[in-house]
Amino acid sequence: MRLLPRTLVSFSAAAILMTGCSEVQEVTGAVDKAQACLEATKIVGEMTSKVASLRDNPEQLEKALNDSAAKLEDTAAKAGDTTLTEALNGLAGVYQSIDITDVNSAVDAAQKATTETAKYLSDITAACA
Repeated sequence: MRLLPRTLVSFSAAAILMTGCSEVQEVTGAVDKAQACLEATKIVGEMTSKVASLRDNPEQLEKALNDSAAKLEDTAAKAGDTTLTEALNGLAGVYQSIDITDVNSAVDAAQKATTETAKYLSDITAACA
């Protein structure tokens, strides 16, 4: 008779631990997403301010776009949310696809980066809400 209560206690403890683990995973995912949202906002804000000041400097603008794309991809990898990950990778892809060869193309690139950032920022904001 004593074996039954010990077995029941063991199963109960295992069930509580399993339930607790899933809740911890949910909280961890929410923390990952919240951190990714903060990072994404920071990256996009920095890029937006750099675009205006670097549009006459093709090399620096291209470097800033590539650096921001790498940061966005890194943040996307840690996001823990599919919608947010897609938005961050999408904006990173836009930044990487912008081709800058001279001052004229840098001005065009700055305009494209600003326009695309605004489009993706609404997706990022929605994913973070």
